[in-house]
Order: sequence, then C-alpha cells, then structure tokens
Amino acid sequence: MDNVLALTCGSPFSWSHLMTSFRLTDHVFTGVLESDQDSDKIVGQIHQSQGMPSAQVNYLLQTEKSDPQNLVILLEGLIKQAGHWGAKQVAADLAIDSNWFPQFRQAGFSVIAKQRVFRCESPAKGQTNLHRGWQVWSSEDIAAVRSLYHTMVPPLVQTVEPISRREMLGMVHYDEKGELQAYADLVYGPAGAWVLPLIHPQTKESISGILAHLLHELPGLNGRPVFMTVRSYQPWVEHALEEMGFDPGPEQVYLVRYLALRQRVKAQFSFKPIENGNPEPTFPIGSMHNCD
Repeated sequence: MDNVLALTCGSPFSWSHLMTSFRLTDHVFTGVLESDQDSDKIVGQIHQSQGMPSAQVNYLLQTEKSDPQNLVILLEGLIKQAGHWGAKQVAADLAIDSNWFPQFRQAGFSVIAKQRVFRCESPAKGQTNLHRGWQVWSSEDIAAVRSLYHTMVPPLVQTVEPISRREMLGMVHYDEKGELQAYADLVYGPAGAWVLPLIHPQTKESISGILAHLLHELPGLNGRPVFMTVRSYQPWVEHALEEMGFDPGPEQVYLVRYLALRQRVKAQFSFKPIENGNPEPTFPIGSMHNCD
C-alpha cells in the first residue's frame, strides 16, 4: 500500500517497519474489522507523516474468505480517521491487477498516475566524459526545483505529491550552463533507498547518463539497494532505465481519495495598495470544505 515505507523499511511486521509507528511527530492508526465469524477479520493501517498534507494507507491484511464489502467498510473507517487528523487526501499504491481495486474504487479512490519501480542492486557505470552535475540541494536551488516541478508534474498529481517528502536532502542536476535539468527526492531506510527522479525531457544530455551518475552520487548507501520509482508522466525515464538493463517491477496505480475540495471564492475586500494592472477579484486559494 505504501511503496516508500515498504521499500525502505521492509515488510509491515519487520522490526524496522514497526519502529516507524513510534515516531511521536507522525500520526498512525491501525483499524480492525471483525465480522460475526471469528475467521473473518480485516486489519488495515494508515499513517500521516509530519508536515505532509496526505495520509497514506500503509497495509491491509485479510483472509481469503473475507467478504469484499468488509474491506470497503474498513477503508471508510481509515479515511474517517485521516479526516480527524486534518489530512486533505488519502493515497495508496496498488498493483494494477489487484483484487482490491474494485473495493478501493467503491470507497471513492481515483487513479491519478501509474508507476513502476526499478530495483538497482549496484550503481551503474555511466559515461565518464559526461558532465557530472549532481549535488545535494540547498536553499539556493528551491526556486529552480519549484519551477521544474510545476512544469513537469501534472496539476492533478501536484495536489497530492509534494516537491519533496523532506525525509532528507535531495539531489539536483545542473548542466554546464548552470541550468537545472533534473532533481531527485530521496527517502532512506534500513532496507533500501527510495528515489523519485524528475528529469526534463528536452535536456541535451543523455538521460541514461544522468541516471547512471545519480546512482553513483547517492550518498551513504552502504550496500543498500536503490529503488527508482518512475511515474507514467515520465515515460522517457522508464525507457532509459530499461536501456540500462534494470528490470521494472509490476505496474502499479497511484490511488487518491480526496477529503477536501479547493474552491475559489469572491474577495470580501480589495487590496488596492498592492494591486497592479487589472486585478482579479478573487483569492488565489479558497476555503477548504470537508467531504465526509
């Protein structure tokens, strides 16, 4: 359900994964739904990291004989808990051929993107003559990163996927002219490193070379595998990883259930001292209305 947590911390009942439940700054809730039959029990967990607008379904466990409708009821309970935390949406990663897909749709989840995860056991060897432009980002890179993010990421995904999960400092790649060509969000854990790259399709450099150098420059791997996640709105990155010899994992869908709607509202008063040109008499961001 949660790709990032599963790939970096292991299975839901591994020690490293269980330790994430003790983060005092995060919200974690485990729900259990029992039917009249003791054998029919469904367990699900949801969490929300500090500063993240979205909650994430961590895992779901059910018996083979469980009533599919009970899963919908459990999902609704998890969604309600996320609403109490103030989350604006609930996200989940699900295999595209999962038997749970109809229940998620019934619970109000929608597909906003598809994705594949490439496992990189060891850093690939890139072209030695290619300019190495990767470096750990700093506050000076924020404007360029934000510009690339708003240019490349679809608006529907932007409402759910932040520029960075802020688990650790990411990486940025500049060309020889000093123009930002790519950046990568990073999350490290005991089981591996999760990497979400964003590369401009019109870069004049080899995308395979950029990715190869990224794997070389990732700090502090200490032998841990790298899990490169590629969203469907970046097919050129997926193609480059396949050319590099990395096998893609099963295709997944990125599901989202919205708990609030953004609505534009009329301004109650004007801001003449700071208005310039032809003012738009609306606030850029309206009030949030819960959709329970």
